[in-house]
Amino acid sequence: MPETPVAYRNYEHYIREGWAEAPKQSFLRLEALLRAANPPPDARLLDVGCATGELIHFLATAFPGFQFTGVDVFEPLLDAARRRLPQQRFLGASALDLPPEMTGSFELVTAIGVMSIFDDTELLSFLDNLIRVARPGGRVLILAPLNEYGVDCIIRHRKRLGGQLRAWETGWNIHSQQTLAELLQDRCRGWRFHPFQIEIDLERREDPVRTWTIRTEAKQRQLTNGLKLLIDHYFIEIDR
Repeated sequence: MPETPVAYRNYEHYIREGWAEAPKQSFLRLEALLRAANPPPDARLLDVGCATGELIHFLATAFPGFQFTGVDVFEPLLDAARRRLPQQRFLGASALDLPPEMTGSFELVTAIGVMSIFDDTELLSFLDNLIRVARPGGRVLILAPLNEYGVDCIIRHRKRLGGQLRAWETGWNIHSQQTLAELLQDRCRGWRFHPFQIEIDLERREDPVRTWTIRTEAKQRQLTNGLKLLIDHYFIEIDR
């Protein structure tokens, strides 16, 4: 009988490596998209899949008047976030089941690097939850790998790390732009796909599931990983 895949668990590096010395390029692009949205200076922002709070720390510096809440399912990450940012609010919650009391509470909702964890049976719930907690007129911003050819890829992988074979995991699902458009059609006022191209070289790391850059005929810096995927990220901007 085949082994049943476990939920995503590839999060230890957030604690082990800590925060980067310089802001991530995805953070800088997100900041630009948020400024273009012209939010109120005291906007409430929910970061879904907040990990150790690195993005909230960056955005709190860029938007000092914002009120931030971070949610994640992994308590070790939330504990680290609370230690680093005791002035911010961090809660244990799943992107598939955000608390009912959050409904319509946030001008801005972000989910960076989270959507690819969810397969076709969960994607609609993920989108519905993010849209539900945004206020009418609010905005949801998601960063995820997308396929522009109408192909949806559901991935299962297991890796060897430190000489040990790990369990099968979910993660690195690549949904198509067409599928996203079909799901969003009657759930929001509008949406846009913004290509995100990294502009620095990334070296391969010990963990083969982490991305690095290679040069291809089409791109100077193409993201890939040990799954031998060519990964193209997009920001998905959704108008509630």
